[in-house]
Amino acid sequence: MGFFAHLCGGYRNVNFIRKDLYNYMDDVRQSRIVEGDTAAAISYLKDKTEMDPLAVVKYSYCAEKHLGNLFWSDGHMQYDYECFGDVLAFDSTYKKNLYNRPLVIFSGTNHHRQTIMFGFGLLEDEKIPSYKWLLGCFLEVMQSKEPKVVVTDGDESMKEAIRSEFPNATHRLCSWHLARNALQKIKDSDFCAAFKTAVYGHFDVKEFEDYWAEVVRLRTTSRCESINSSLKKFIKSGNCLLELVENLDRVVKDYRNNEFIADYRSLYTDLVLTTGLESLEGSASKLYTREIFFEVKKQIESVGGMIVLHKDRFGSTEKFMLRKFRKPHRVHAVLYDRGSDKFEFSCKLWNSVGIPYGHIFCVLKELDIEELPDRLVLKRWCKDAKSDRISTIEV
Repeated sequence: MGFFAHLCGGYRNVNFIRKDLYNYMDDVRQSRIVEGDTAAAISYLKDKTEMDPLAVVKYSYCAEKHLGNLFWSDGHMQYDYECFGDVLAFDSTYKKNLYNRPLVIFSGTNHHRQTIMFGFGLLEDEKIPSYKWLLGCFLEVMQSKEPKVVVTDGDESMKEAIRSEFPNATHRLCSWHLARNALQKIKDSDFCAAFKTAVYGHFDVKEFEDYWAEVVRLRTTSRCESINSSLKKFIKSGNCLLELVENLDRVVKDYRNNEFIADYRSLYTDLVLTTGLESLEGSASKLYTREIFFEVKKQIESVGGMIVLHKDRFGSTEKFMLRKFRKPHRVHAVLYDRGSDKFEFSCKLWNSVGIPYGHIFCVLKELDIEELPDRLVLKRWCKDAKSDRISTIEV
């Protein structure tokens, strides 16, 4: 009772609720990061620089001389960011540590569509100055290379820090967090399933508006996910700072092992060619990783359902108008300039996904082109994506 009396100023009547008490206890716990634990964790991270000269650890202290913010990244992460840093995802929803500090994981997607890590941060709080400090450290370590797109969970302080430190990046909300929030707040499984389709599906504007109108009527009468799953296996809420850093190393090793296996399968296993466009399919099988090839193969298979409505020629430029079978209202235009070997598409899926779609393969067939032109191959999805610096998707 003495502790509660102290908080209440004796037994006088004061205006506070249980949540205020928990917030107070949380602030006390965060401010008391054991100095020995901090020193051990930082020493552990600094020791890694002896084996990896590119490994970096940066930290700050708060006014009480306790650890403020912490950031670390190794050489492998920095090279991965050089190769795949066109899209950067991070959020601070993870508080799996003894001090309940926000843990930030910088992540992306490799050429196998697997999650990869670019760095970690442990913050003093979730306020704008802490996020700015963290993003500033990240930019410095990554040679001032800004991502093209940043995907987050929508935290307002984080959004402000992104506008300040990544002024040229396009900010998007994480689809997994959107779907999770819908599931938590809308107790309707049918609507949540329909909502996921809206988030993850490929629609043009008219199709989406029609679909969403139908979903709303239904309601009135359903890559972050992977990280959360991994954290549950390796990290516990009672972890001290040193244990947290060590366990995050195990998470990274687990992801890197997955990439190693995927690399091996892409390089040393033969793929069976089954489509009628064997030369194009064979060209794709030599270029893309297995995961991406199977997506591209589906697009090649869809050529059988494509109809060329008409084609025109203007000098060296040929224009094709196409649609899918039984979808008369969705017409695509593809332009091809023989002089520059350049393609242009009315469909924007190439910009968002970076693989050739069915109507593109249909045009290649019409042009009697047997191999995928270099202009239609995004290197970030290729087997040799990590051989040198890659190009990025324009947003």
